[in-house]
Amino acid sequence: MKLATFLHDLHFATEKVRPPDLEVNWDDAPLPYKLYKGLPAVTLPGEVALSLIGEQITGEPSLVQLGSMLYYAYGLTKVSQMTFGQGAPEEESFFVQSYRRAIPSGGALYPNEVYLYLKLSYLRQGIYHYDVAHHRLVLLREGDFADYVTSSLGQRFALRDCFGVVFVSTYFWKNAFKYDLFSYRLQGLDTGVLLGQWLALADKYGIQASVHYLFLDRAVNGLLGLDGNEESVYAILPLALSPQQTGETTAASVLTLTESSADAQEPVSAEQLVQSLQPLSHRHQIGSNARKDYPLLRQMHQAALYESTDCFVRETVSERPFGAEKDSGKLRGKPGETEAAKDRLPALDFAEFCRSRISPELDFVAGKLTREELETLVRRAYTALHYQHDLGHENNGCLAYCVCLHQVDEMEDGAYFCDPASGLLTQRRHGDQRAELQAGMTLDNVSLYQVPLCFHIAGESSHLLERWGYRGYRIQQMQAGIALHALLLAAFSCGLGGHPLLGYDVASSDEIYGLPQESKTCLIQVPVGFYRQRARLQGSLHG
Repeated sequence: MKLATFLHDLHFATEKVRPPDLEVNWDDAPLPYKLYKGLPAVTLPGEVALSLIGEQITGEPSLVQLGSMLYYAYGLTKVSQMTFGQGAPEEESFFVQSYRRAIPSGGALYPNEVYLYLKLSYLRQGIYHYDVAHHRLVLLREGDFADYVTSSLGQRFALRDCFGVVFVSTYFWKNAFKYDLFSYRLQGLDTGVLLGQWLALADKYGIQASVHYLFLDRAVNGLLGLDGNEESVYAILPLALSPQQTGETTAASVLTLTESSADAQEPVSAEQLVQSLQPLSHRHQIGSNARKDYPLLRQMHQAALYESTDCFVRETVSERPFGAEKDSGKLRGKPGETEAAKDRLPALDFAEFCRSRISPELDFVAGKLTREELETLVRRAYTALHYQHDLGHENNGCLAYCVCLHQVDEMEDGAYFCDPASGLLTQRRHGDQRAELQAGMTLDNVSLYQVPLCFHIAGESSHLLERWGYRGYRIQQMQAGIALHALLLAAFSCGLGGHPLLGYDVASSDEIYGLPQESKTCLIQVPVGFYRQRARLQGSLHG
């Protein structure tokens, strides 16, 4: 199969990349976390902060603060037990136990791993793995690697003011064992949600963070001791204290090097950097013995890798802004729609979001929203999308929210486009869209008749391939994951829940909003609404 065909099927014909008769070997399922053997480790304190309101880091973060950040970012937060199939005597019931984290993941499989390069006075400087199972840091490689990481990023970032760098990897088998080739799409989305969690945490702690999608993959994997075909880094987040915390008057040197400084550097290859490192051969386990090989996934992954910093600078491709072709002849809301409503909701305790967020399925219950609540939700979601990254200014507007409304006060039922710049909701199709959306669902796990809002995150139908090659697809999925996290966080702040869905008719959803005419497409569907608590036995793993 050609790679372009594979990407098309991932989006528009998912039945071709995950056969319906696929039998999952749950008895040989991998662990939801990676375990290293025989390496020095630092146990993180159990006293995790119960609230993050006012939890600003001043100076070097303490070990307790570092532990809290990792716990809320990707730690095990709760264990959940549920029994299914007890509706009728003849039904066979089965028991499910799962370990949950603060963020959603496709099938609750959590394919990511977190590594850190830390420069803290109380730790040996070097590369660490976050051991989720034991809430500790495992030392993989000791030493000063600031110049190495800077070179891997193409000299486009200054690490001298950073106390740490987060590396988010994907361990491919952790969800490929269940989702087959479709796992490639899920891995990018899951990574993006984790990036969104880190960005939100950095904001709560007063830390400056930026997302780097462009780096020399083999060089970074070699630094961490990863086999690029089994596990590979997808994104890098340097963490720095703000100028107010460091006593500086400007943030220019903290976050990025200038474009001219980066252009003046000679191109660097991954091979050059790898040759300068001592190879690592640490033992680890993931708890699965019969691993299946996926040649197409390996081919797709290899096509997305960058071997030289020359790949970081490409000719700019013009991108049409969302909604440019749709302004004339379309229905709009009532007068005053362009004015943002005052946000009267109380500030959200992010720790409460991490503890209490769920993904409702059949737990949605009917309820009505006010127009002001909807505008607040959209505005909060878009605000979270203004983060620093290395893709250039033209990529800030690549994603947009679209939403189908039902029973929102002062708003007509219909399909609306949410403008990223103004927050304006423009109606693109009149009437109740729930029947068409429900008919497009491939599973009956969510009743869209019970939710007032059904969001779609829309992006370029070309998946950014023209600008970033095959790496563009995984970049777009990560961006969509960040947008998903922002939407779920905004919904929670408004007392609502959301459930991410990929089992929907993409072509039908695109037509509802008129996206094909703009070369856009829906990347993920997220019903949002009121919900009741699900009946299950659940316990916290805090502290």
